[in-house]
Amino acid sequence: MSKDNKISLYSNKMNCYSNKIESKDNKISLYSISVVLRFILIVVFLVCAKCSFGQNKTQTDYFLAEEYFKNGKINEGIKIMEDLINKDFNDTYYQTLLNEYIAINNNKDAEKLIKKAIKKSHQQYNYMIDLGNLYLNNADTNKANKQFDKVIDNLSNNNSDIINCANYFMNKNNYDYALKTFLYGRKMQKNPTSYTYEVSYIYQIQGKNDKIAEEYILLLEQNPSYLSQIEVNINNLLSRDKDNRLLKSINSIVLNQTKKNPNNQAINELYLWTLMQDNQYSLAFNQAKAIDKRFKEDKGDIVFSFSQIALNNKQYDIAYKGFKYIIDKGKENNYYQRCRILSLSCLYLPFAEKTSHSEKEIKQMKNEYVSLLNEIGQNPSTVEIMQQYASLLAYHLQQPQEAVDILDSTINMRNVSSYLIAQSKLIRADIFLFENDVWQASLTYSQVEKDMKDETIGQQAKFSNAMLSYYIGDFQWAYSQFDVLRSSTTKLIANDAMEYSLLIKENIDEDSTYNGLRLYAKADLCLYQNKTSQAKQYLDSINQNYLTHPLFDEVLYKRAEIAMKENNYLEADSLLNELIIKYPYDITADDAVFMLAKINEENFHNNKKAIEYYQKLILDYPSSLYVNQARKKYNELNKQQN
Repeated sequence: MSKDNKISLYSNKMNCYSNKIESKDNKISLYSISVVLRFILIVVFLVCAKCSFGQNKTQTDYFLAEEYFKNGKINEGIKIMEDLINKDFNDTYYQTLLNEYIAINNNKDAEKLIKKAIKKSHQQYNYMIDLGNLYLNNADTNKANKQFDKVIDNLSNNNSDIINCANYFMNKNNYDYALKTFLYGRKMQKNPTSYTYEVSYIYQIQGKNDKIAEEYILLLEQNPSYLSQIEVNINNLLSRDKDNRLLKSINSIVLNQTKKNPNNQAINELYLWTLMQDNQYSLAFNQAKAIDKRFKEDKGDIVFSFSQIALNNKQYDIAYKGFKYIIDKGKENNYYQRCRILSLSCLYLPFAEKTSHSEKEIKQMKNEYVSLLNEIGQNPSTVEIMQQYASLLAYHLQQPQEAVDILDSTINMRNVSSYLIAQSKLIRADIFLFENDVWQASLTYSQVEKDMKDETIGQQAKFSNAMLSYYIGDFQWAYSQFDVLRSSTTKLIANDAMEYSLLIKENIDEDSTYNGLRLYAKADLCLYQNKTSQAKQYLDSINQNYLTHPLFDEVLYKRAEIAMKENNYLEADSLLNELIIKYPYDITADDAVFMLAKINEENFHNNKKAIEYYQKLILDYPSSLYVNQARKKYNELNKQQN
């Protein structure tokens, strides 16, 4: 081997040895890092475990103290809480310990605790209020008030602090100082209308109704654009105004302000709104006209809005006057055509609510529809009028085919909403049922239900179809449908469905048949079809075939309905009184009392007796569906009596 080769071989061996050394060093380095990391992880774990143990122990101690308090071991619980709060002062420990000090009249330690909290929080208002409340509990009113005044004096001109401080006072039922807080905030902000809603709420609690009215008048004078929001805020207050004192105060003060500021449009509109809230629609109509002439350049928009509200609240005569006022302005008025249509609704709706009509009334109604449709024509804007006219033809003029033809023309009309089309189909189905065409009626109801299944009118179609099944004696199917509809989102449908599902469920004969109910359902259908003589015969059959039956109270009520339809109000009154005497706890008893109240109010014009029946309904049948209506009527009639 040559010398050079030997040297090369030696060199290679040295390199290999060097690489081995380097590799070994790397292994040592990685091992060192691994050891360090493991050590760090162990330390972290031990620290976390210690913290976790500390936290768990703290929680355990707190829960133990709570258990002591529950079991009446107050001193043991307080000792634990004192140790906890010395280690970690937080609001939960503070409130718990303070409540226990106060519970055992340990005022000395309670005061120390509160002052410690004040010092730690740098004069935070809630702790300072707690100190004042402690003085108040000890009957030291002067010292308490000084402390409360100090709280307010230390408040910064910060909206959030002002609101939170006032709310804390209210949480402690200290409304006087809550009010002072808001008023002081106004002073700092140099804005006399800051916190109007909050201040008004406190005034209501304090019974200072005049002050509430002054608050909103001031706000309205400075910010007329706030009118809608002010109405919303006042309405929220009125919802808690059980005796209407607030409404009367606001009404009186706003009226005086309209006299002082006759050219202030916002105040005049607020007065109009208060009159409507007080159901003084006649005065409200005069006010609406005055606003229209003085501020609205005689355009009619304020009167139009007012008349729509009156119509929705069944103030038909006043609403009609309002629409007529605009109609008289001439056809060039923007609201003319709509007012012509709505004015006819003002005539038709009360007409439809009546149980009987003279030939003269029916003829007059027909002439009104013919006149309007000749003037405006049959188009999408008159679909609702055409629907009303169809009902008039079918139910009062015995012209069902003409009625169906009109409804078909609305269904086939272009640019008519799916809702109005469904409504026309529903009315058409009702007419089919009225004419005893059960097949066509059911087919049309089912079509509307399918087309509008997610809409209220779809649920109405489902209910009508269930009623059809009930009329023809298919009670099992009708019951299943009524049972589903009891959860309807529409209260009226849900209530009616519940009534009929109970009727079916509770009126099975002793032999598990529906023979009695079948006769009753036929009477019900005859009454719907204005066949009162046949309806009476079916009802007589129930009384003749059974010595006793759970339907007997329903029979009396149905006879009263027939008497009402025939304008025999004395007989209806007699039958309903018989019902509530014989069956005071049956399902129709509250219906009977409500109908008696309406007969005395609307037919006998005996408001005193009507008030007695409304009161009886409220007191004797508190879960009745009529209670809210009865309470409203009771208040209205009492107001009229006084």
